[in-house]
Amino acid sequence: MITLDDVQPRAAALDAPHAAPRLAVQVLEFLLFVCLLSSFLTTIQPAPYEGLAALVGFACLIARVPIDVKIMPMVFLLFLLQIGGVASLVPVLGDKDAQTFVFISIYLAISGVIFAALMTDDTARRFAIIRSGYILAAVIAAILGMLGYFKAFPGSEIFLMNDRAVSTFKDPNITGPFYIPPLLYLIARFITDRVRPLHLVASLIIAVGLLLAFSRAAWGQFVFATLLMLTLLFITRTNGRARQRLMMLTLMAVATVAVLITVLFSIESVRDMILQRATLLQAYDTGTEGSRFNIQQRSIEMLLEHPNGMGPWVFGRIYGLVSHNSYLGVFLNHGWIGGVSYIALVVLTIAVGFRAVFVPTPWRDATIATLAAYVGLALESFIVDTDHWRLYYLLVGMVWGMFAATVNYTRSGKGNRTAAGESGFSDDRFAYR
Repeated sequence: MITLDDVQPRAAALDAPHAAPRLAVQVLEFLLFVCLLSSFLTTIQPAPYEGLAALVGFACLIARVPIDVKIMPMVFLLFLLQIGGVASLVPVLGDKDAQTFVFISIYLAISGVIFAALMTDDTARRFAIIRSGYILAAVIAAILGMLGYFKAFPGSEIFLMNDRAVSTFKDPNITGPFYIPPLLYLIARFITDRVRPLHLVASLIIAVGLLLAFSRAAWGQFVFATLLMLTLLFITRTNGRARQRLMMLTLMAVATVAVLITVLFSIESVRDMILQRATLLQAYDTGTEGSRFNIQQRSIEMLLEHPNGMGPWVFGRIYGLVSHNSYLGVFLNHGWIGGVSYIALVVLTIAVGFRAVFVPTPWRDATIATLAAYVGLALESFIVDTDHWRLYYLLVGMVWGMFAATVNYTRSGKGNRTAAGESGFSDDRFAYR
């Protein structure tokens, strides 16, 4: 329960002479929610998310959101990544597609910094806003995907691609990973808080959307990220009762998923596609010319020959396919400077994330779920190009912001505006109000 004593410090902080006006903070929080809510809508280009993220950044300036020095390593590595991209662009400067690629890279990097700065202060509250908007976006996307898959109305096939529920995304391999963070957030709430019917319905809808995307990489990422999250939640519980609850609800969740898959398996079209996609290696993975592994081998050869990179999109234009590996792709598109910076960013993000999850804070469970989603995405990046995904930079920024907030919290005990009881989070709870 939020008491008057809990609310007063936040109100006082907002009313202080050096603090942002209350209206500016409220506008920022509204824009943040709408930005995440719009994240499912990518059929329009540029997507609404792009403009809303820019508005969020502008609102951050008005609300006087600081950039904490502890996120500067992330900022520096993102800066080096963009320097590499610009340098790689020089030989193909007249190529409009290459210029657009670099512009998007810079924009996404800035969005990562915005989310990191936001999560540094008032962390639990802003996480709750992001989570709420993201879950609602995922529910809408999953419903549209289901309507398309089952051809519920004339024209609904626009949400279908190659018999896979693509929803409002360009590719089902993008659709699948989009569902994973909100699913993790919901699962964490079930395990560390009470199960609420509305949240249960939302999780089932999103789970069906994930399954109908028929993305092997997303399925694997979800399993890995969930296991990592559950392991970290178990380790960080403070008493045996909380651990028993976690284990019991985990078993119940597994049983629920099994029932869901059984029901969907009874539908012939779904069953056939599951059996087809459940194969570890497909023909396009292991063939010769144009196969996934063949293209990756070519990527390695080319990055060794071009220390400055081949130029954005040049490799894809020559060979007809991208590398299907973010780490190789960054070396090809951003040169060695960008490639090394990108790998360093991944390693450091995981490192600071793990440091944060072992510190008791009101938002520790949120950090665990976010870190698990990021680690899963970083692993999927070995077989999918994720370096231009909005989701990637959202998770990077959130992990770094939570890390900075955690350090501030441990140093002062009141280094973050949100006190332990205000957000509804505690060591054994994952709730928001």
